[in-house]
Amino acid sequence: MTSPLQSQAQLPADLADVRSKLEQLAAAGQLPELIDLVLGLLVQLRDKNTALSARLASALRELYGRKSQQVSTEQLMLMFAELGAEAPPGAAGSELGADAAPQPEQGLVPQPPEPPKPPRGRGGRAPLPEHLPRETRVVPVPEAERTCPQCGADKKCIGHRTSEVLEFVPAQFKIIEEQREKLACPRCPEQGVTTADSEKVMDRGRPGPGLLASILVEKFEDSMPLYRQSQQYARFGVSLSPSTLGDWSAFALDVLAPVAERIAERVLDSFYLRADDTGMRVLDRDHPAGVKRGHIWAFVGADLVAFLYAPDWKAKHPAALLQGFTGYLQGDGYAGYGAMLRGGDDGEMIVPEERRLGCGMHVRAKFEKAAKGGDARAAVALSYFKAIYRIEATCKEEALSTEARLACRQERSLPVVDELYQWIHELHLRLVPGTPLCIATQYAINQEAAWRRCFTDGRFEIDNGEVERQLRRVALGRKNYLFAGSDKGAQRLAVGYTIFGSCRMHGVNPLAWATDVIGKLQAGWPRGRLDELLPDAWAKSPRAAPVAGDADAT
Repeated sequence: MTSPLQSQAQLPADLADVRSKLEQLAAAGQLPELIDLVLGLLVQLRDKNTALSARLASALRELYGRKSQQVSTEQLMLMFAELGAEAPPGAAGSELGADAAPQPEQGLVPQPPEPPKPPRGRGGRAPLPEHLPRETRVVPVPEAERTCPQCGADKKCIGHRTSEVLEFVPAQFKIIEEQREKLACPRCPEQGVTTADSEKVMDRGRPGPGLLASILVEKFEDSMPLYRQSQQYARFGVSLSPSTLGDWSAFALDVLAPVAERIAERVLDSFYLRADDTGMRVLDRDHPAGVKRGHIWAFVGADLVAFLYAPDWKAKHPAALLQGFTGYLQGDGYAGYGAMLRGGDDGEMIVPEERRLGCGMHVRAKFEKAAKGGDARAAVALSYFKAIYRIEATCKEEALSTEARLACRQERSLPVVDELYQWIHELHLRLVPGTPLCIATQYAINQEAAWRRCFTDGRFEIDNGEVERQLRRVALGRKNYLFAGSDKGAQRLAVGYTIFGSCRMHGVNPLAWATDVIGKLQAGWPRGRLDELLPDAWAKSPRAAPVAGDADAT
Protein backbone atom coordinates (compact mmCIF):
# COMPACT_ATOMS: atom_id res chain seq x y z
CA MET A 1 0.00 0.00 0.00
CA THR A 2 1.34 3.43 -0.93
CA SER A 3 1.58 6.10 1.73
CA PRO A 4 -0.96 8.93 1.96
CA LEU A 5 1.71 11.46 0.97
CA GLN A 6 2.64 9.44 -2.12
CA SER A 7 -0.97 9.10 -3.19
CA GLN A 8 -1.76 12.82 -3.10
CA ALA A 9 -0.67 13.27 -6.69
CA GLN A 10 -3.42 10.83 -7.81
CA LEU A 11 -6.22 12.33 -5.72
CA PRO A 12 -9.43 13.32 -7.55
CA ALA A 13 -9.97 17.02 -8.17
CA ASP A 14 -13.60 17.42 -6.91
CA LEU A 15 -16.14 15.70 -4.65
CA ALA A 16 -17.99 13.98 -7.50
CA ASP A 17 -14.78 12.36 -8.66
CA VAL A 18 -13.96 11.40 -5.06
CA ARG A 19 -17.34 9.70 -4.63
CA SER A 20 -17.00 7.87 -7.93
CA LYS A 21 -13.49 6.71 -7.10
CA LEU A 22 -14.53 5.47 -3.63
CA GLU A 23 -17.51 3.54 -5.07
CA GLN A 24 -15.26 1.89 -7.65
CA LEU A 25 -12.75 0.80 -5.01
CA ALA A 26 -15.52 -0.48 -2.70
CA ALA A 27 -17.20 -2.43 -5.50
CA ALA A 28 -13.88 -4.01 -6.46
CA GLY A 29 -13.15 -4.93 -2.85
CA GLN A 30 -9.92 -2.94 -2.86
CA LEU A 31 -10.11 -1.98 0.80
CA PRO A 32 -6.40 -1.05 1.24
CA GLU A 33 -6.53 1.30 -1.76
CA LEU A 34 -9.76 2.84 -0.47
CA ILE A 35 -8.22 3.49 2.95
CA ASP A 36 -5.12 4.94 1.28
CA LEU A 37 -7.28 7.31 -0.79
CA VAL A 38 -9.24 8.52 2.25
CA LEU A 39 -6.05 9.07 4.26
CA GLY A 40 -4.52 10.95 1.36
CA LEU A 41 -7.54 13.23 1.18
CA LEU A 42 -7.37 13.87 4.92
CA VAL A 43 -3.65 14.70 4.76
CA GLN A 44 -4.27 17.06 1.87
CA LEU A 45 -7.12 18.80 3.69
CA ARG A 46 -5.09 19.00 6.91
CA ASP A 47 -2.13 20.61 5.17
CA LYS A 48 -4.37 23.06 3.33
CA ASN A 49 -6.23 23.93 6.54
CA THR A 50 -2.92 24.45 8.38
CA ALA A 51 -1.65 26.80 5.67
CA LEU A 52 -4.93 28.76 5.49
CA SER A 53 -5.14 29.03 9.29
CA ALA A 54 -1.61 30.41 9.37
CA ARG A 55 -2.45 32.97 6.67
CA LEU A 56 -5.58 34.05 8.54
CA ALA A 57 -3.69 34.39 11.82
CA SER A 58 -0.98 36.39 10.06
CA ALA A 59 -3.55 38.73 8.49
CA LEU A 60 -5.25 39.31 11.85
CA ARG A 61 -1.91 40.09 13.49
CA GLU A 62 -1.11 42.59 10.74
CA LEU A 63 -4.40 44.35 11.47
CA TYR A 64 -4.53 44.21 15.25
CA GLY A 65 -1.27 42.80 16.61
CA ARG A 66 2.06 44.21 17.70
CA LYS A 67 4.47 45.08 14.92
CA SER A 68 7.61 44.64 17.03
CA GLN A 69 9.79 41.59 16.51
CA GLN A 70 11.00 41.63 20.12
CA VAL A 71 10.37 38.38 21.98
CA SER A 72 11.01 38.31 25.72
CA THR A 73 12.68 35.47 27.58
CA GLU A 74 9.34 34.78 29.32
CA GLN A 75 7.61 34.31 25.96
CA LEU A 76 10.32 31.91 24.83
CA MET A 77 10.00 29.88 28.02
CA LEU A 78 6.24 29.57 27.55
CA MET A 79 6.83 28.20 24.07
CA PHE A 80 9.46 25.79 25.37
CA ALA A 81 6.94 24.61 27.96
CA GLU A 82 4.55 23.72 25.13
CA LEU A 83 7.31 21.61 23.62
CA GLY A 84 8.00 19.92 26.95
CA ALA A 85 11.62 21.12 26.93
CA GLU A 86 13.55 23.54 29.06
CA ALA A 87 16.03 24.63 26.40
CA PRO A 88 16.92 24.06 22.75
CA PRO A 89 18.90 20.91 21.99
CA GLY A 90 22.63 21.43 22.25
CA ALA A 91 22.19 24.54 24.39
CA ALA A 92 23.98 23.22 27.45
CA GLY A 93 27.18 25.15 27.98
CA SER A 94 26.59 27.29 24.89
CA GLU A 95 25.72 30.96 24.54
CA LEU A 96 22.03 30.06 24.89
CA GLY A 97 22.49 28.98 28.48
CA ALA A 98 22.76 32.56 29.76
CA ASP A 99 19.06 33.36 29.75
CA ALA A 100 17.22 30.93 27.51
CA ALA A 101 16.33 28.40 30.21
CA PRO A 102 16.21 28.13 33.99
CA GLN A 103 19.16 26.58 35.78
CA PRO A 104 18.46 22.90 36.61
CA GLU A 105 19.45 23.27 40.27
CA GLN A 106 16.98 26.06 40.92
CA GLY A 107 14.26 24.96 43.32
CA LEU A 108 16.03 21.79 44.52
CA VAL A 109 17.45 23.33 47.72
CA PRO A 110 15.24 25.59 49.83
CA GLN A 111 16.58 29.11 49.77
CA PRO A 112 16.14 31.65 52.56
CA PRO A 113 13.63 34.35 51.68
CA GLU A 114 15.15 37.44 50.19
CA PRO A 115 14.79 40.65 52.18
CA PRO A 116 12.01 42.87 50.86
CA LYS A 117 13.19 45.31 48.26
CA PRO A 118 12.73 48.99 49.01
CA PRO A 119 9.97 50.64 47.01
CA ARG A 120 11.22 52.02 43.75
CA GLY A 121 10.99 55.75 43.53
CA ARG A 122 10.89 57.87 40.45
CA GLY A 123 14.12 58.14 38.56
CA GLY A 124 16.12 61.32 38.86
CA ARG A 125 15.45 64.03 36.35
CA ALA A 126 17.88 64.27 33.49
CA PRO A 127 19.83 67.54 33.45
CA LEU A 128 18.72 70.14 30.95
CA PRO A 129 20.98 70.55 27.88
CA GLU A 130 23.93 72.81 28.57
CA HIS A 131 24.05 74.26 25.05
CA LEU A 132 20.67 76.04 25.37
CA PRO A 133 20.60 79.80 25.93
CA ARG A 134 20.17 80.63 29.61
CA GLU A 135 18.24 83.57 31.01
CA THR A 136 18.49 84.45 34.71
CA ARG A 137 15.51 85.97 36.49
CA VAL A 138 15.85 87.16 40.08
CA VAL A 139 12.61 86.64 42.02
CA PRO A 140 12.50 89.02 45.03
CA VAL A 141 10.72 88.26 48.27
CA PRO A 142 7.45 90.25 48.48
CA GLU A 143 7.75 93.60 50.26
CA ALA A 144 5.48 92.51 53.12
CA GLU A 145 7.86 89.68 54.00
CA ARG A 146 11.14 91.61 53.85
CA THR A 147 11.09 92.72 57.53
CA CYS A 148 11.60 90.58 60.61
CA PRO A 149 8.23 90.00 62.34
CA GLN A 150 9.95 89.90 65.74
CA CYS A 151 12.18 93.01 65.75
CA GLY A 152 11.08 94.83 62.60
CA ALA A 153 14.62 94.99 61.12
CA ASP A 154 15.13 94.64 57.36
CA LYS A 155 16.13 91.15 56.35
CA LYS A 156 19.45 90.72 54.51
CA CYS A 157 19.92 88.59 51.37
CA ILE A 158 21.94 85.50 52.29
CA GLY A 159 21.77 83.75 48.90
CA HIS A 160 19.31 82.32 46.39
CA ARG A 161 17.45 79.05 46.02
CA THR A 162 17.92 78.12 42.37
CA SER A 163 15.57 76.11 40.17
CA GLU A 164 15.33 75.68 36.41
CA VAL A 165 12.35 75.95 34.05
CA LEU A 166 12.50 74.77 30.46
CA GLU A 167 10.69 77.26 28.25
CA PHE A 168 9.82 77.24 24.58
CA VAL A 169 10.27 80.31 22.39
CA PRO A 170 8.00 79.97 19.33
CA ALA A 171 9.56 80.31 15.92
CA GLN A 172 8.97 83.62 14.25
CA PHE A 173 9.12 85.11 10.80
CA LYS A 174 11.03 88.28 10.10
CA ILE A 175 11.54 90.44 7.04
CA ILE A 176 15.07 91.30 6.00
CA GLU A 177 15.04 94.47 3.94
CA GLU A 178 17.97 94.31 1.58
CA GLN A 179 19.33 97.71 0.60
CA ARG A 180 22.02 97.17 -2.01
CA GLU A 181 24.46 100.00 -2.26
CA LYS A 182 24.70 101.87 -5.57
CA LEU A 183 27.85 103.76 -6.52
CA ALA A 184 28.42 106.25 -9.32
CA CYS A 185 31.31 108.50 -10.24
CA PRO A 186 30.31 112.16 -9.97
CA ARG A 187 32.88 113.09 -12.62
CA CYS A 188 32.25 110.29 -15.13
CA PRO A 189 28.53 109.69 -15.48
CA GLU A 190 29.20 107.68 -18.64
CA GLN A 191 30.66 104.89 -16.45
CA GLY A 192 27.19 104.07 -15.20
CA VAL A 193 26.14 102.77 -11.80
CA THR A 194 27.77 99.96 -9.78
CA THR A 195 25.28 98.06 -7.63
CA ALA A 196 26.09 95.44 -4.99
CA ASP A 197 25.01 91.89 -5.81
CA SER A 198 21.90 90.61 -4.11
CA GLU A 199 22.25 88.04 -1.34
CA LYS A 200 18.81 86.61 -2.10
CA VAL A 201 18.70 82.85 -2.58
CA MET A 202 15.99 82.98 -5.25
CA ASP A 203 15.97 85.59 -7.98
CA ARG A 204 12.19 85.75 -8.25
CA GLY A 205 11.24 84.44 -4.84
CA ARG A 206 11.44 85.90 -1.39
CA PRO A 207 12.39 83.03 0.94
CA GLY A 208 15.68 83.09 2.80
CA PRO A 209 17.85 80.00 3.27
CA GLY A 210 16.49 79.49 6.79
CA LEU A 211 12.88 79.36 5.58
CA LEU A 212 13.78 76.98 2.74
CA ALA A 213 15.62 74.77 5.19
CA SER A 214 12.65 74.78 7.57
CA ILE A 215 10.26 73.70 4.80
CA LEU A 216 12.53 70.78 3.91
CA VAL A 217 13.13 69.67 7.49
CA GLU A 218 9.42 69.64 8.28
CA LYS A 219 8.72 67.65 5.10
CA PHE A 220 11.49 65.06 5.35
CA GLU A 221 12.27 64.83 9.06
CA ASP A 222 8.80 65.51 10.48
CA SER A 223 6.89 64.01 7.50
CA MET A 224 4.63 67.07 7.40
CA PRO A 225 2.81 67.61 4.08
CA LEU A 226 2.98 71.05 2.54
CA TYR A 227 -0.69 71.82 3.13
CA ARG A 228 -0.19 71.33 6.87
CA GLN A 229 2.89 73.53 6.77
CA SER A 230 0.76 76.17 5.08
CA GLN A 231 -1.77 75.92 7.92
CA GLN A 232 0.99 76.17 10.49
CA TYR A 233 2.45 79.31 8.90
CA ALA A 234 -1.02 80.86 8.78
CA ARG A 235 -1.06 80.76 12.59
CA PHE A 236 1.95 83.07 12.47
CA GLY A 237 0.03 85.47 10.25
CA VAL A 238 1.91 84.52 7.06
CA SER A 239 -0.10 83.28 4.09
CA LEU A 240 1.87 80.81 1.97
CA SER A 241 -0.10 78.46 -0.26
CA PRO A 242 0.89 74.78 -0.59
CA SER A 243 1.72 75.37 -4.26
CA THR A 244 4.11 78.16 -3.32
CA LEU A 245 5.74 75.96 -0.70
CA GLY A 246 6.00 73.21 -3.30
CA ASP A 247 7.81 75.51 -5.73
CA TRP A 248 10.19 76.65 -3.00
CA SER A 249 10.96 73.13 -1.79
CA ALA A 250 11.59 71.98 -5.37
CA PHE A 251 14.00 74.89 -5.83
CA ALA A 252 15.84 74.10 -2.58
CA LEU A 253 16.15 70.40 -3.44
CA ASP A 254 17.54 71.27 -6.87
CA VAL A 255 20.12 73.48 -5.13
CA LEU A 256 21.08 70.59 -2.83
CA ALA A 257 21.08 67.96 -5.60
CA PRO A 258 24.87 68.15 -6.19
CA VAL A 259 25.45 67.28 -2.52
CA ALA A 260 23.11 64.28 -2.81
CA GLU A 261 24.88 63.16 -5.98
CA ARG A 262 28.24 63.35 -4.24
CA ILE A 263 26.86 61.34 -1.31
CA ALA A 264 25.65 58.68 -3.76
CA GLU A 265 29.10 58.51 -5.35
CA ARG A 266 30.71 58.01 -1.95
CA VAL A 267 28.17 55.37 -0.94
CA LEU A 268 28.38 53.33 -4.14
CA ASP A 269 32.17 53.43 -4.02
CA SER A 270 32.33 51.86 -0.56
CA PHE A 271 33.75 48.43 0.28
CA TYR A 272 30.60 47.34 2.10
CA LEU A 273 27.19 48.29 0.72
CA ARG A 274 23.74 47.53 2.14
CA ALA A 275 20.66 47.83 -0.04
CA ASP A 276 16.87 47.59 0.06
CA ASP A 277 13.93 49.22 -1.66
CA THR A 278 10.35 50.34 -1.16
CA GLY A 279 7.49 51.38 -3.41
CA MET A 280 6.43 54.93 -4.20
CA ARG A 281 3.11 55.92 -5.78
CA VAL A 282 3.72 58.44 -8.59
CA LEU A 283 1.11 60.31 -10.60
CA ASP A 284 1.30 59.42 -14.31
CA ARG A 285 -1.14 60.72 -16.90
CA ASP A 286 -0.13 58.00 -19.36
CA HIS A 287 -0.92 55.20 -16.93
CA PRO A 288 -4.44 53.68 -17.19
CA ALA A 289 -5.00 54.17 -13.45
CA GLY A 290 -3.48 57.65 -13.43
CA VAL A 291 -0.86 56.52 -10.92
CA LYS A 292 2.04 54.10 -11.20
CA ARG A 293 4.32 52.33 -8.75
CA GLY A 294 7.84 53.70 -8.77
CA HIS A 295 10.63 52.52 -6.51
CA ILE A 296 12.97 54.17 -4.04
CA TRP A 297 16.25 52.33 -3.57
CA ALA A 298 18.24 52.88 -0.38
CA PHE A 299 21.98 52.19 -0.19
CA VAL A 300 24.03 52.54 3.00
CA GLY A 301 27.81 52.70 2.83
CA ALA A 302 30.75 54.81 3.98
CA ASP A 303 28.63 55.98 6.96
CA LEU A 304 26.22 57.73 4.58
CA VAL A 305 22.91 56.81 2.95
CA ALA A 306 21.83 57.41 -0.65
CA PHE A 307 18.26 57.16 -1.92
CA LEU A 308 17.75 56.73 -5.65
CA TYR A 309 14.47 56.73 -7.55
CA ALA A 310 13.55 54.34 -10.36
CA PRO A 311 10.33 54.82 -12.38
CA ASP A 312 9.58 51.08 -12.29
CA TRP A 313 10.81 47.81 -10.79
CA LYS A 314 13.06 46.88 -13.69
CA ALA A 315 16.42 45.40 -12.88
CA LYS A 316 18.28 47.71 -15.24
CA HIS A 317 17.94 50.76 -12.96
CA PRO A 318 19.74 49.51 -9.83
CA ALA A 319 22.02 47.38 -12.01
CA ALA A 320 23.26 50.52 -13.75
CA LEU A 321 24.18 51.99 -10.37
CA LEU A 322 26.15 48.89 -9.39
CA GLN A 323 28.19 48.66 -12.58
CA GLY A 324 31.83 48.59 -11.54
CA PHE A 325 31.02 47.87 -7.89
CA THR A 326 33.76 45.64 -6.44
CA GLY A 327 32.75 45.43 -2.78
CA TYR A 328 30.32 43.33 -0.76
CA LEU A 329 26.57 43.82 -1.09
CA GLN A 330 24.11 42.99 1.69
CA GLY A 331 20.40 42.49 1.13
CA ASP A 332 17.52 40.15 1.82
CA GLY A 333 16.64 37.00 -0.09
CA TYR A 334 14.09 38.54 -2.48
CA ALA A 335 14.21 36.60 -5.74
CA GLY A 336 14.04 39.74 -7.89
CA TYR A 337 17.50 40.79 -6.75
CA GLY A 338 19.01 38.04 -8.88
CA ALA A 339 17.96 39.81 -12.08
CA MET A 340 19.15 43.13 -10.63
CA LEU A 341 22.62 41.74 -9.93
CA ARG A 342 22.78 40.32 -13.45
CA GLY A 343 21.81 43.63 -14.99
CA GLY A 344 18.74 41.92 -16.44
CA ASP A 345 17.31 38.46 -16.91
CA ASP A 346 20.23 37.11 -18.95
CA GLY A 347 23.05 39.51 -18.16
CA GLU A 348 26.40 38.82 -16.57
CA MET A 349 26.45 38.79 -12.77
CA ILE A 350 27.50 42.22 -11.48
CA VAL A 351 27.98 41.13 -7.87
CA PRO A 352 29.01 37.45 -7.73
CA GLU A 353 27.59 35.15 -5.10
CA GLU A 354 30.79 35.11 -3.05
CA ARG A 355 30.44 38.88 -2.46
CA ARG A 356 26.80 38.80 -1.37
CA LEU A 357 25.81 39.01 2.30
CA GLY A 358 22.55 37.84 3.86
CA CYS A 359 20.38 39.49 6.48
CA GLY A 360 19.84 37.81 9.83
CA MET A 361 16.92 40.10 10.58
CA HIS A 362 14.95 38.74 7.61
CA VAL A 363 15.81 35.14 8.51
CA ARG A 364 14.68 35.71 12.08
CA ALA A 365 11.47 37.44 10.96
CA LYS A 366 10.25 34.25 9.26
CA PHE A 367 10.56 32.29 12.51
CA GLU A 368 8.95 35.17 14.41
CA LYS A 369 5.97 34.93 12.07
CA ALA A 370 5.73 31.19 12.63
CA ALA A 371 5.92 31.66 16.41
CA LYS A 372 3.16 34.26 16.36
CA GLY A 373 1.11 31.80 14.33
CA GLY A 374 1.21 29.41 17.27
CA ASP A 375 4.01 27.04 16.27
CA ALA A 376 6.02 26.66 19.48
CA ARG A 377 8.89 24.96 17.65
CA ALA A 378 9.88 28.36 16.23
CA ALA A 379 10.86 29.40 19.76
CA VAL A 380 13.96 27.23 19.43
CA ALA A 381 15.21 29.30 16.49
CA LEU A 382 14.32 32.55 18.26
CA SER A 383 16.38 31.52 21.28
CA TYR A 384 19.40 30.97 19.04
CA PHE A 385 18.92 34.39 17.45
CA LYS A 386 18.57 35.93 20.90
CA ALA A 387 21.98 34.54 21.83
CA ILE A 388 23.59 35.70 18.57
CA TYR A 389 22.28 39.24 18.92
CA ARG A 390 23.28 39.35 22.57
CA ILE A 391 26.87 38.69 21.47
CA GLU A 392 26.61 41.47 18.86
CA ALA A 393 25.31 43.88 21.49
CA THR A 394 28.25 43.03 23.74
CA CYS A 395 30.69 43.80 20.92
CA LYS A 396 29.11 47.22 20.42
CA GLU A 397 28.92 48.01 24.12
CA GLU A 398 32.62 47.23 24.49
CA ALA A 399 33.43 49.22 21.30
CA LEU A 400 35.52 46.35 19.93
CA SER A 401 37.74 46.93 16.93
CA THR A 402 36.87 45.11 13.70
CA GLU A 403 39.61 42.56 14.42
CA ALA A 404 38.36 41.96 17.96
CA ARG A 405 34.76 41.70 16.78
CA LEU A 406 35.75 39.11 14.18
CA ALA A 407 37.58 37.08 16.83
CA CYS A 408 34.55 37.28 19.14
CA ARG A 409 32.24 36.10 16.38
CA GLN A 410 34.47 33.17 15.49
CA GLU A 411 34.82 32.12 19.11
CA ARG A 412 31.28 32.73 20.35
CA SER A 413 28.83 33.39 17.50
CA LEU A 414 29.73 30.75 14.93
CA PRO A 415 29.19 27.79 17.31
CA VAL A 416 25.66 29.10 17.94
CA VAL A 417 25.09 29.55 14.20
CA ASP A 418 26.27 25.97 13.64
CA GLU A 419 23.82 24.67 16.26
CA LEU A 420 21.01 26.75 14.77
CA TYR A 421 21.50 25.38 11.26
CA GLN A 422 21.91 21.81 12.46
CA TRP A 423 18.50 22.15 14.10
CA ILE A 424 17.01 23.84 11.00
CA HIS A 425 18.21 21.13 8.58
CA GLU A 426 16.95 18.32 10.81
CA LEU A 427 13.55 19.95 11.39
CA HIS A 428 12.98 20.93 7.75
CA LEU A 429 12.76 17.31 6.64
CA ARG A 430 9.77 16.72 8.94
CA LEU A 431 7.72 19.83 8.14
CA VAL A 432 4.58 20.13 6.05
CA PRO A 433 5.29 22.24 2.93
CA GLY A 434 3.58 25.62 2.84
CA THR A 435 3.33 26.07 6.60
CA PRO A 436 4.95 29.18 8.13
CA LEU A 437 7.66 27.18 9.90
CA CYS A 438 8.53 25.29 6.72
CA ILE A 439 8.71 28.59 4.84
CA ALA A 440 11.01 29.93 7.57
CA THR A 441 13.36 26.94 7.48
CA GLN A 442 13.47 26.94 3.68
CA TYR A 443 14.30 30.66 3.61
CA ALA A 444 17.01 30.14 6.24
CA ILE A 445 18.53 27.28 4.23
CA ASN A 446 18.49 29.36 1.04
CA GLN A 447 20.23 32.23 2.86
CA GLU A 448 22.68 30.13 4.87
CA ALA A 449 25.81 30.71 2.78
CA ALA A 450 25.14 34.44 2.37
CA TRP A 451 24.35 35.00 6.05
CA ARG A 452 27.33 32.98 7.29
CA ARG A 453 29.52 35.26 5.18
CA CYS A 454 28.58 38.14 7.52
CA PHE A 455 30.61 36.46 10.27
CA THR A 456 33.82 36.37 8.21
CA ASP A 457 34.74 40.06 8.53
CA GLY A 458 34.43 42.36 11.52
CA ARG A 459 33.41 45.22 9.25
CA PHE A 460 30.16 43.50 8.27
CA GLU A 461 26.92 43.74 10.21
CA ILE A 462 24.86 40.58 10.58
CA ASP A 463 21.69 42.22 9.28
CA ASN A 464 20.43 45.01 7.07
CA GLY A 465 18.89 46.93 9.96
CA GLU A 466 20.30 50.37 9.15
CA VAL A 467 18.71 50.37 5.69
CA GLU A 468 15.41 49.20 7.17
CA ARG A 469 15.50 52.09 9.65
CA GLN A 470 16.22 54.58 6.88
CA LEU A 471 13.32 53.30 4.79
CA ARG A 472 10.92 53.75 7.70
CA ARG A 473 11.21 57.52 7.21
CA VAL A 474 10.12 57.08 3.58
CA ALA A 475 7.17 54.91 4.66
CA LEU A 476 6.11 57.47 7.26
CA GLY A 477 6.26 60.30 4.74
CA ARG A 478 4.38 58.23 2.19
CA LYS A 479 1.48 57.83 4.63
CA ASN A 480 1.22 61.60 4.90
CA TYR A 481 1.74 62.92 1.38
CA LEU A 482 0.46 59.70 -0.31
CA PHE A 483 2.24 60.10 -3.66
CA ALA A 484 4.77 62.04 -5.72
CA GLY A 485 3.42 64.36 -8.39
CA SER A 486 5.78 63.15 -11.13
CA ASP A 487 8.99 61.25 -11.76
CA LYS A 488 10.90 64.49 -11.27
CA GLY A 489 9.13 65.03 -7.97
CA ALA A 490 10.05 61.51 -6.84
CA GLN A 491 13.68 62.18 -7.76
CA ARG A 492 13.59 65.27 -5.56
CA LEU A 493 12.18 63.17 -2.72
CA ALA A 494 15.19 60.89 -3.10
CA VAL A 495 17.48 63.93 -2.81
CA GLY A 496 15.78 65.00 0.41
CA TYR A 497 15.90 61.57 2.02
CA THR A 498 19.56 61.26 1.03
CA ILE A 499 20.78 64.48 2.62
CA PHE A 500 18.65 64.34 5.76
CA GLY A 501 19.17 60.60 6.26
CA SER A 502 22.92 61.20 6.14
CA CYS A 503 22.55 64.08 8.61
CA ARG A 504 20.70 61.74 10.96
CA MET A 505 23.46 59.14 10.79
CA HIS A 506 25.97 61.72 12.09
CA GLY A 507 23.75 63.49 14.63
CA VAL A 508 23.81 66.71 12.59
CA ASN A 509 21.15 69.35 13.23
CA PRO A 510 19.29 69.21 9.88
CA LEU A 511 17.97 72.77 10.09
CA ALA A 512 21.41 74.27 10.77
CA TRP A 513 22.99 72.13 8.06
CA ALA A 514 20.45 72.94 5.36
CA THR A 515 20.44 76.68 6.18
CA ASP A 516 24.22 76.85 5.92
CA VAL A 517 24.63 74.65 2.84
CA ILE A 518 21.81 76.23 0.79
CA GLY A 519 23.34 79.66 1.39
CA LYS A 520 26.84 78.50 0.46
CA LEU A 521 25.76 76.71 -2.72
CA GLN A 522 23.76 79.69 -3.92
CA ALA A 523 26.73 81.94 -3.18
CA GLY A 524 28.84 79.93 -5.63
CA TRP A 525 30.49 77.25 -3.49
CA PRO A 526 33.13 75.44 -5.62
CA ARG A 527 31.97 72.05 -6.92
CA GLY A 528 35.42 70.66 -6.20
CA ARG A 529 34.86 71.24 -2.47
CA LEU A 530 31.49 69.52 -2.13
CA ASP A 531 32.96 66.96 0.27
CA GLU A 532 33.30 69.73 2.87
CA LEU A 533 29.50 70.14 2.84
CA LEU A 534 28.68 66.47 3.32
CA PRO A 535 27.17 65.78 6.76
CA ASP A 536 30.10 63.70 8.02
CA ALA A 537 32.60 66.49 7.27
CA TRP A 538 30.21 69.31 8.20
CA ALA A 539 29.69 67.73 11.62
CA LYS A 540 33.37 68.37 12.40
CA SER A 541 33.31 72.01 11.31
CA PRO A 542 33.01 74.96 13.74
CA ARG A 543 29.62 75.77 12.23
CA ALA A 544 28.20 72.47 13.51
CA ALA A 545 27.42 73.19 17.15
CA PRO A 546 26.49 69.94 18.92
CA VAL A 547 22.82 69.54 19.64
CA ALA A 548 21.96 67.07 22.41
CA GLY A 549 19.61 64.31 21.31
CA ASP A 550 19.48 65.50 17.73
CA ALA A 551 20.14 62.11 16.21
CA ASP A 552 17.29 60.56 18.16
CA ALA A 553 14.86 63.44 18.04
CA THR A 554 14.81 63.59 14.29
